[in-house]
Amino acid sequence: MDMIVTWNLTALKHKHAGVDALVLSIGKSGRTWLRVLLNKYLSLHYAVPFDTENLSKYHDAIPSIGYSHELWKHYSAANLSQHLRGKFIIPEKLLLKKKVVLLYRDPRDVSVSLYFQKTRRSDNRLACDISTFIHDRKFGIRNIINVMNKWHERLLGHPQCLWLSYEQMRSDTVGSLIRVLEFLGIGEIDIVFAKEAVNFANFENMKAMEARGAFQKKSLQPGDPSDADSFKVREGKVGGYKRHFSEADLHYIEAAMHDLDAFYDYKPNA
Repeated sequence: MDMIVTWNLTALKHKHAGVDALVLSIGKSGRTWLRVLLNKYLSLHYAVPFDTENLSKYHDAIPSIGYSHELWKHYSAANLSQHLRGKFIIPEKLLLKKKVVLLYRDPRDVSVSLYFQKTRRSDNRLACDISTFIHDRKFGIRNIINVMNKWHERLLGHPQCLWLSYEQMRSDTVGSLIRVLEFLGIGEIDIVFAKEAVNFANFENMKAMEARGAFQKKSLQPGDPSDADSFKVREGKVGGYKRHFSEADLHYIEAAMHDLDAFYDYKPNA
């Protein structure tokens, strides 16, 4: 196992210097959903316009929140030079000064969502079947597990880190939203606003917003409006991975799951 890079020797090292909190995640782990939940609540709480950008521009009391795939991009997107220089890494000294929300999801479900992202939505789309994809050195399940393990190792002693799973968000969305808001220092949480934010960010409404182009960012728009699997908001199911794989694929995935740090509590099925 290689050492965890904690430096950034590029111009991007100061990218997140001005934020109050960071949300770190592997792609397809629920980041867009969390962003919409938080921003809808904050827009209601502080009576400011809703959008998916940083709302701190509207009110001094709104925390500035940065979003990064950090270690995931370091291991899945960086070329050799970028890897050595830590282009996508948040420097250790900076990371320790920020509140960090580590958002994670079952690697098996992430694998499926990433497959559709990389084959139906990305600018540089891959042409492969899902069986080939899960073995991919950069995007396959073993690298997903590698990054999750490294984040746990890196953030284990962080003084202000909140660990939040996609599955927790699905089972108790209101409670999860309140938990994050309290962590961010938002006082006197309004339960009515929290429930309104959850209703606004439900799966059906977010998919409808994406279909009609309500999200301005290209990354939040469908690759092909006629292809449901090209949507950013695609299924959102927990445990839905099983129907996408052959018996041999499932055996490979479950074998890989034995290497995931027990902290995450995702049990292999075999």
